[in-house]
Amino acid sequence: MISKTQLSFVRSLHQKKFRQMYGKFLVEGQKLVNELLLSDWKVEFVFKTKEAQLVNLKRVENVVEVTPDELSQISTQAHPHLALAVVYIPAAETIYTENLTDGHYLLVDQLSDPGNAGTIIRTAEWFGIEKVFFSEGSVEIFNPKVVAAAKGSLLRVKCYVTDLKKIIQANPQLSVYGTFMKGESIYKTTLENKGFVVIGNEANGISPTVAKMVTTKLSIPSFGKAESLNAAIATGVVLSEFKRLA
Repeated sequence: MISKTQLSFVRSLHQKKFRQMYGKFLVEGQKLVNELLLSDWKVEFVFKTKEAQLVNLKRVENVVEVTPDELSQISTQAHPHLALAVVYIPAAETIYTENLTDGHYLLVDQLSDPGNAGTIIRTAEWFGIEKVFFSEGSVEIFNPKVVAAAKGSLLRVKCYVTDLKKIIQANPQLSVYGTFMKGESIYKTTLENKGFVVIGNEANGISPTVAKMVTTKLSIPSFGKAESLNAAIATGVVLSEFKRLA
């Protein structure tokens, strides 16, 4: 049974200011909680219904059995699925001086939609991208909608919130590819097997500051009449082409 204090605390984590205050966020659903429990992320609480089948619970000190109604009271989802965990946000790492060498690194500039952000993290893992850098003005990566859309990839892909200009400046050995409405067709461009790949805001694209640092402007040519591509879908197209030519 969940206490009033626990209920109030978990519900506070629905809001960004309290996630930042406490340094904790929520992982929801039996499948994602099981992935969490098999990872090395630090877990404070697991709230589970009687029907939930969870693994590796011995590593969690606080496991609370709740009713479906109690779970619905602490969940951010309309139809919560069997379990919810409170997880510690890992300490921020210093990355400006990190020497990035082999492979591609995704830079996400001023992205605002949490569903797009989560899907981009998931897409990055699919294409073997190990590090994703979000600009300081992008959507919070521990937003419940980001966590849900990432489908567990947030637990495995290293995600940073940083000044994109500084990370580019710290690694001049890497080319910077950016997606633009008016750029060179990605299907006709010679792509290197390492470098930064920049994805911009859904409506405004890459910010002017970062755009000035792009060394190769790419576009995904349209073969129909749609006005534009969803940012997450564009990310998948671009990363697929980099991997195809690797």
